[in-house]
Amino acid sequence: MNMSSLSKKDRPDRPGFIFVGEHPAIDFANTLSLSQGQWTEHLRDWADVIDWLSVAGLSANPALQIPTFRAEAVKSVVELRRAWKDELGKLVAGSRVSDDFIWRINQILAEDAFYEILHRRGKTGFQLGRSASGLKGEKLALATLSRQIAHFLAEANFGHLHRCANTTSCALYFYDTTKNHRRQWCSPAACGNRYKVAAFRRRRVNHTS
Repeated sequence: MNMSSLSKKDRPDRPGFIFVGEHPAIDFANTLSLSQGQWTEHLRDWADVIDWLSVAGLSANPALQIPTFRAEAVKSVVELRRAWKDELGKLVAGSRVSDDFIWRINQILAEDAFYEILHRRGKTGFQLGRSASGLKGEKLALATLSRQIAHFLAEANFGHLHRCANTTSCALYFYDTTKNHRRQWCSPAACGNRYKVAAFRRRRVNHTS
């Protein structure tokens, strides 16, 4: 049976993943990005989903593999991302997460089951871990992503959640973890630099007119 590939070397045409959100849940939302007026889908097929979860450090579990013809699997992940981006927009605007979205996350999490395991750490220490999930394929991916979203909602200070200040041509979100919490841009080298260049040009035009 043909299975999705974990390799990125065979996919040179895939847009590069973006990790500027400072939290996996935010980076997941940013897998749909906007650049120069064009939307870019970073999760085009199931191999992209598997690769993203691996690069994000969330899971490299072989149980994520599914037959390549399962187009509905990618659709389920993309639909979760769409709903999550809508909720992020509400949070940034000062509103609250909808009860329907919370119900949706809880329904996904309810399908997962695991137990805790006590491990030794060093000679005298201990560490509490958890067993592997019994889920597979898209259900495992959805549970992994929903757990990150749930952790973010439970732990984050929403006052530090922002959309890039370049709202005209960027749709990326980020969680401001800087010391003074004055971050404005998804990336100083990208949108921040473009803003400075545009501001410089405006000043030159005003100065010469």
